[in-house]
Amino acid sequence: MKKLIVILMVVCLIMLTGCGGTKTESTTESTSQGSQTPKEETKQYKITLILKNLTNPMWISVKEGAEAAAKDYGVELTALAPLKADNNEEQIRLVEDAITKRVDAIVLIPADSMGIIPAVEKANEANIPVINVNTKVGGGKVETFVAVENYDAAAKVAKALAEKLGGKGKVIVLEGKAGAQSAIDLKQGAVDTFKKYPDIEIVASQTANWNRAEAMQVTQNLLQAHPDVNAIFASNDEMAMGAVEAVDQAGLTGKILIAGLDANADALQAIKEGKMTLTCDKRGYDQGYVGVEAAIKFLNGEPIDDRIIIDTTIVDKSNIDEYLAKLKK
Repeated sequence: MKKLIVILMVVCLIMLTGCGGTKTESTTESTSQGSQTPKEETKQYKITLILKNLTNPMWISVKEGAEAAAKDYGVELTALAPLKADNNEEQIRLVEDAITKRVDAIVLIPADSMGIIPAVEKANEANIPVINVNTKVGGGKVETFVAVENYDAAAKVAKALAEKLGGKGKVIVLEGKAGAQSAIDLKQGAVDTFKKYPDIEIVASQTANWNRAEAMQVTQNLLQAHPDVNAIFASNDEMAMGAVEAVDQAGLTGKILIAGLDANADALQAIKEGKMTLTCDKRGYDQGYVGVEAAIKFLNGEPIDDRIIIDTTIVDKSNIDEYLAKLKK
């Protein structure tokens, strides 16, 4: 009888050990499957940002904002720009390359509003959404336009400059690249605003292609033709800084008021030093961030407005310290 009891106990122990081993194996398999599920269900969007160039501080700021949005939202961002600044043909090739790679969305700042249209249409045909930032595309379909109202920003700067002139004086206008919608809007905003002041005369208006060195040369030539000029309106800070250099070399610093747009670091320092009068913060960082954010929202099926406006702020001696403090952070 005792032998029978011992045999029964041994059999039970063997059965319990076998059951325990099977349970452990089952639990391990379940955990492994669970860890794979999120990766299979989560899609990481691939977005290409195409800028005009990566030499102008404005576009560098846009790129930084776009990269911050990509990091915050967990998407893969590739930022590209033509090797030759503001080159439409290169931008077209960059768009075509993005299409070939089947990216999920393209965030585009065109160098040439009309010239880029064929590339946008190719993206449309490939069903790749295009988010237009800063400079308006002249045709094709874009899902939204994220930008400062350039006309309004220029009007704001021109008004501030006119007030500092006391409503009278002679003004030179430095224009952006011919044909670019942003350049057209900026010039028109300035011209229309100055017309409201009967005693303000635009004595010259000439392109310097957004470029500092070219703006310096253009300003030197215009100062020779108009030595009695009182102010210079530049459509971006790079051209304004070129004007600052030309005015400084002419020994006229402080005698000619100079205004720009973008609020880049050099312009802010020039305002602090009294070499430049004012600029306009067009929030390039925000334009880049919101552009990528809009692309992600569209891809997620969320509604986005046809036009997303970024606000602007005039920067002069009254608030320059605040802006310089931000640069140090």
